[in-house]
Amino acid sequence: MKIPLIWLKDYLKIDKTPREIAASFTQLGLMLDKPLDQTGVLDLEHRMDRSDWLSIIGCARDLAAFENLPLKLPKPTSKLKQKTLSQPEIAIRVQTPHVRRFATKVFHQVKVGPSPRWLTERLLAYGIKSVNNIVDVTNFVMVEYGQPLHAQDLAKLPGQDITIRAACAGEKLTTILGTDIKLDSNVFILTSGGLPTVIGGIVGGVGTSVTQKTTDIILDAGNYDQRIIRQTSRRLKIINETVSHYDKYLDPRLIDPALSRATSLILELAGGTVTDNDDYYPHPPKPQTLTLHWSRLQLLSGLTLPKPTVKRILRALDYSIVEEDPSSLVVEIPYFRTDVEVEDDLIADILRINNYDNLPALALSTPIPPDITPELYRFEDRLRDLLVAKGAHEHITSSLTTASPDNHAITLLSATSSDQNTLRSSLVPSLQNVLGYYAKHGLKNIALFEIGKVFSQQGDKYLEHRHLSVVSTQKIADSLSTLMHVLGINYHISLTYQIVVKQKTVGAIGPHFYTLYPDLLLPLSQAYSPVVSEFLHSQSRDLSLLVPPRYVYADILAALNPLTLTYQTINCKSATPLGKVNNYLLTFTWPAKSNTSAEIKQILKTLKTALSIDSKS
Repeated sequence: MKIPLIWLKDYLKIDKTPREIAASFTQLGLMLDKPLDQTGVLDLEHRMDRSDWLSIIGCARDLAAFENLPLKLPKPTSKLKQKTLSQPEIAIRVQTPHVRRFATKVFHQVKVGPSPRWLTERLLAYGIKSVNNIVDVTNFVMVEYGQPLHAQDLAKLPGQDITIRAACAGEKLTTILGTDIKLDSNVFILTSGGLPTVIGGIVGGVGTSVTQKTTDIILDAGNYDQRIIRQTSRRLKIINETVSHYDKYLDPRLIDPALSRATSLILELAGGTVTDNDDYYPHPPKPQTLTLHWSRLQLLSGLTLPKPTVKRILRALDYSIVEEDPSSLVVEIPYFRTDVEVEDDLIADILRINNYDNLPALALSTPIPPDITPELYRFEDRLRDLLVAKGAHEHITSSLTTASPDNHAITLLSATSSDQNTLRSSLVPSLQNVLGYYAKHGLKNIALFEIGKVFSQQGDKYLEHRHLSVVSTQKIADSLSTLMHVLGINYHISLTYQIVVKQKTVGAIGPHFYTLYPDLLLPLSQAYSPVVSEFLHSQSRDLSLLVPPRYVYADILAALNPLTLTYQTINCKSATPLGKVNNYLLTFTWPAKSNTSAEIKQILKTLKTALSIDSKS
């Protein structure tokens, strides 16, 4: 999501630098997708299922709540000269189940022309070129609120109706970009007088587009089944700003503020009059509520947040508090938060706005959950470690590839590109392509590997398998031999170049590649027991002894000889006179794994008893 700062600051007054604003967005879950530059635009990465984050207002609302600043929503900029007719001027008919709502307004005597600077400046900063004041308003409101809108020239409509239906096989439409699209029954379209004018929720046709000569328009805002939009756009290979908004689930109630805002701007910038037209809205959604329990919030966060703070955060995000008691809050979910479904979603919002940095760093008070990693994944990690130790490089390639003549290949109907429209049935071709890039950069003697899924079709069943594939510029047999040896598996290569273990095929090999099936190797693998050297390190201990002058080193050895001890050697490093006693420094050496502590106690006890020798050790 691109956020022009000049546009963002229309909704909240914030004095922070672009870098500081980007840091706040990161805390909220919108990280920078591209480095900051001098354009004054934040390019943020949107990974969550938040339809409102595809709008400037949606992002501004979260930022205002996070910074504890008031949010300034747009207000109508002119008095609406709006009429209501007993019968719609343009009849709306819906003949497809994919439409949840379709609202329209008719404008007369508008003046189409260039947009004012403030409008074109914001659109260009976002990345949308200015067309004219009518089209620019529809684009502006789409980015501002997240609700796509569409305007058509009333005089160019083939009939006095807009009928939304499935396309007929063979129908065609030329889009506003000049592309001819051949339609089929899987596409729903807007028609007038029986002729296609718009591909529903995707792109308008050039035949009814708004131009400088337009004086009367019909403005529509639709709410559709996002699954159909996604499938159709991929199949037709049309990905635009409208499609990106309809990819998320939009609430039909979003149409009301968006259509009101667009109406106000059109009357301000193009003049004319507006008439309410038909609003197809068979099943208006009911407001949804959720209960937030204070105990659940404390359990998940480790915090005892003040109740006024929690209420402030919820209200700043447009939640309405419906009921309250000592143990919980009942809140109404705002219509634009189509991602909120359970209580923990509320808690996530509260913790985000309160700043995750404020979460306490405490030790777990409950047992650590058991490790439930499947044994196959552990085995695959072992394979990775062994191959990396051998000098191979791991790569993760795309699961999509070009069409294959293989009868078992799975071709996607909604692929975005003809070059990547088939699920891979092998890892080898993609790895060999990567090997080519290494060769272009002069890197030789390279081995690459990947562990991932491959796909196949058998009848009406779609199957997934996990493969390990290794490719190399050198002979591959040595790598396979080393790997299988460490796994403790004896294998042989069949005449058809299959890798066979105990009459079971566990992979295949070629001149510069081999593929193994980890799920079949797992039960065959053995724990690797490398040779352990028998020449272990000995242990040595130093003893500092205080010996009466009448005794010498030979007396010490004589006193210790009768003992049954395991030490190997005694070495007298020094004998230093200290007045009434002499200080002997002796080093005892024992074999590895000896119980040295017990023997040292026995040595010191014997010397004390037999020779009155004390120890400084």
